[in-house]
This record gives sequence, structure tokens and C-alpha cells, in this order.
Amino acid sequence: MGEIGVSVFNMAVGRGHDLNLPLILDGIRAAKTERADVLVLPETCLQGYADFSFPEDSPGRTEQRLFYVEQAEPIPGPTTELIQAELEGSPLLVQIGMAEATQHGNVIYNSVALVNSEGVIGRYRKTHNRGEYPYFDQGADLPVFDTPVGLVGSLICYDICFPEVVRSLAVQGADLILMSTAWPMVGHTRANDFYGSRMDLCIQANAFFNQVWIAVSNHCEKGAYSTQTDYYGGSQIVGPTGSAAVAALDEPGLVSLRADVHQDVQVSRARDFFGANLLQDYRPDLYARATARAVEVKSSA
Repeated sequence: MGEIGVSVFNMAVGRGHDLNLPLILDGIRAAKTERADVLVLPETCLQGYADFSFPEDSPGRTEQRLFYVEQAEPIPGPTTELIQAELEGSPLLVQIGMAEATQHGNVIYNSVALVNSEGVIGRYRKTHNRGEYPYFDQGADLPVFDTPVGLVGSLICYDICFPEVVRSLAVQGADLILMSTAWPMVGHTRANDFYGSRMDLCIQANAFFNQVWIAVSNHCEKGAYSTQTDYYGGSQIVGPTGSAAVAALDEPGLVSLRADVHQDVQVSRARDFFGANLLQDYRPDLYARATARAVEVKSSA
């Protein structure tokens, strides 16, 4: 396939469509100017991410639930159609995070949509999000999408903490993983923030263990919610050796590179780490006990 351009957007996300949609379109236009083939946008960047500081049954929690009921959109829907129109004549593939409304109206997912000039070509619903109750339900699938830039997998934020997610996408043939996230800091000093450094560690370790590219887009707003939460930023594109090829800090903006993604993956699996192909040496026949134990613990809880 040859080289492709990959961009990720470090985005200061606001509250609601009206604030965020112009920024999203600006990011798409900037990626088109960069001649990118893929653009990753953050988690729930259309509506904004949830504030989890409200106590159960509090008015704030009720108001926020109603906010998502009112602002969630179907996929395909108005925003994906607007993005499709913006992409007319462009090869760009956009992953956008949003609160997704279902046809029944009472179930909302934390989702990403993959959109190009032909429309929605993929949708992923966050699977590891028990902590997002009562706002978002859990997804139930780890799909890989056949796109103009090859096989692509998607994940959202906390999914990266479970090594089986990226491995599941890699063994299905994905060379490029697109991660949309809303990853906060525990404090306000980016240089030594524990939460932020764990994001970097998770992304880079998963890229290395699976010898794939991972492109990550994060929020970077400051002083969010009543808790004055700062988001880490750190949107980055990590290569199959686990090193960040390019990365942002905590200011809004686009980070981009060009790479022969498929060829780099093949070379990495043939040369870079003792010539070891970690997927070839994968032994799922030995790991069933771990899965069975997890199911057993979950069932007895």
C-alpha cells in the first residue's frame, strides 16, 4: 500500500455540540491540509466527556444523564453526515468519538464512528466502561474494519488497560489501532503526573507487545468540572517497536506523520526485537485458564 499520512488531534473539548463541532471541523480541515489519510479525534469529543464526581441520585447526575439523552446521536446520524460532506473529494478517514443514541432511545453508548467520503464504514462501542454507569452502556464486540488504508482496529480509553483488546485486534490482522480517549491527570503538573505516564506506558507497551502502530487522540482541556480536572493531552503516534514517533504535550493542535504502516509492522516482526514475531510465538492454547478464572471470579461476585 505504501506510505500513508496519520494525524491525531490534541483537543480542548467543551460541553455540547455547539462548542465542539466547529473545533472538530477545524481539525478535519487541518488534517486535509496535511494530506493525511487518517485522523483520530478524542473520546466523546462531540458532546464532551462525563463528570463522575456527582453522588448517586444527585441532581447533577440526573442533569448529566438528561444531557446525554438529549445530545446523543445515532451512527450514522447528523454529525457523521456532516463529516462525510466535509470529506467529499478527500481520501481522509476520520475516527470521531461521541455519545451514541440507539433506536430505542434509552440506551446510550460511548462510541467511535469511522467516517470517510462514502459515509460510516465502521462503529465501535467501548467495551471496558463499567465505571461510566449510569451514562453509557457496554459494547460487546472487538471488530476490525477493512478500510482504504488497510485493516484498522478501534478502541476507547480504558480499553487500553486490558492487553487482550489490542491482541484481539492484532490477531485479526489490524496493523493500525486508532485510540480515542479522555485521559485525565491526577494532579496539575504534567511532567510527573502518574495517571498521564500510565497512559503513555499502556499505549507504548501494547504497541510493542503486538508490533503494531497505535494512533491516540486525547483531550487537553484544563480545570474541567467542579473537581478542576486537567486532561493530560499527550496525543501520540506510536510505532511497532513501542516508541512514540510523534507526540503532543498539553496544547491543542494536530500531530502528524507519514509511514508505510504495513511494511513497518512486517519489518518489526522480522527484525527489530531479536527477529521475533510476537504474534507467531503467541500460545493461546496455554492461556484458557486465565480466561476461565476471570469468568469464574465474575460469576461468583
